[in-house]
Amino acid sequence: MAVALVLAGPLSVMSTVGATPVAESQSISVTENVDVWERSPLTLRTTSEGPTTIVAPRTFINVESAATGNLPLNKRTVTIHERNESINMSFEPRIGAGTRSLAGDEAQLLAVKLDQVPATAGINASNISTASLGDVFENNSDTTSSELLDDADGVGTIDENGELNASYTPESDGAYGFVLVTVDEGDEGLSVSDGNVSVNGTVTVVGVEQAIVQDNASTVEPTQNPVNPGDNVTLDIDTEMEDENATHAVMLVRRGELQRQSSTVTVSGELNESFSQDQITVENSFDNVSGVATVGDNTSLAGINLSENQSLPAIGLQGIFGVVVSEAESDADGDVIHASATVVSADSDANVTVQTLDSWPNGAYQYVHVAVGNETGTINSDTGTVTVSPGGGSDNGGTGNGNGPGNGGGPPDNAGGPNSTGDDDEDGAE
Repeated sequence: MAVALVLAGPLSVMSTVGATPVAESQSISVTENVDVWERSPLTLRTTSEGPTTIVAPRTFINVESAATGNLPLNKRTVTIHERNESINMSFEPRIGAGTRSLAGDEAQLLAVKLDQVPATAGINASNISTASLGDVFENNSDTTSSELLDDADGVGTIDENGELNASYTPESDGAYGFVLVTVDEGDEGLSVSDGNVSVNGTVTVVGVEQAIVQDNASTVEPTQNPVNPGDNVTLDIDTEMEDENATHAVMLVRRGELQRQSSTVTVSGELNESFSQDQITVENSFDNVSGVATVGDNTSLAGINLSENQSLPAIGLQGIFGVVVSEAESDADGDVIHASATVVSADSDANVTVQTLDSWPNGAYQYVHVAVGNETGTINSDTGTVTVSPGGGSDNGGTGNGNGPGNGGGPPDNAGGPNSTGDDDEDGAE
């Protein structure tokens, strides 16, 4: 469960419940009282910046039976949020999601915390869903808590522009899913008692989103910065965990490269009761990953056999880590991402080494560290930068985690939020 909790998204990107963006307003029933609007994966997005952020490749979805073309999922950053800090969300008419048709509808926001991510024998292009919305409403899902936000919490009527803003403050770390519904029939709509969800009347799911929340930040410092191309990057990691081991996942990627790439999820065939995950394929814009993947003994990533090459969309932490770990090749050529990753089980405080290659270009590389307690599931994370440059070493620069405001620890200024349509800057360091 440990790494799976962090690196897998709590709600499906595409599943048999009909979360499919199409030109016409259609919905599919998932329970007797709950329908899902087919544009719901496009409408609701978190807008808060968390302490750990990665600029992700653009992700598109193409439903061939509906002739949608490539619609953007409007998720340009991957963020780990902080416990007891507000997670702000916006529901609005993004590309491919005409929410103005819902103006005036009464809305409610359901926040669910997952107990665990369903086991996966091997996530690949035909298996990228992680939970069923129907199970959430029938209280059959792996959730530890459910909370409902409505008028009293600032979640009321969708305005005349088809927009609604909401905020949720998680009191504990973990994987969270957010489900925005409109009340179609019945005065009450959704209600929650002792963590169980009930539906009085009928509701329609019009937006879904997900978030990862950490308990505390880890403290990560490169033991040497800058480093020569081909040298190891060793990170001195301190967490806030006590009396337990942890699974550490570390990724090192050249800044600016991920945001210039894209992933396209294509859904073929008919969307009906016989829908199969085999109808889903993924195409990434890059040919491969130039780097090294290191996985410790008896360590897996979300239950995935990391020795197998898998085609994953770069959606969420699972997608980005999965692409780097599963596709890293030391002799990769073509259009590549320069990145390496290490996943290892160790003490909660540890030194973790990530390899670089002689062929890597000079410049700033972002590292992302995620630690999950093996017993409690407690999440810690941190991010920063290290410089790869000839002549790098202890005589050519000091140490430090490089995540201050002036040294590129966070995303680029134009990283782009959910509505970004502009081009991303190139990484200026060569």
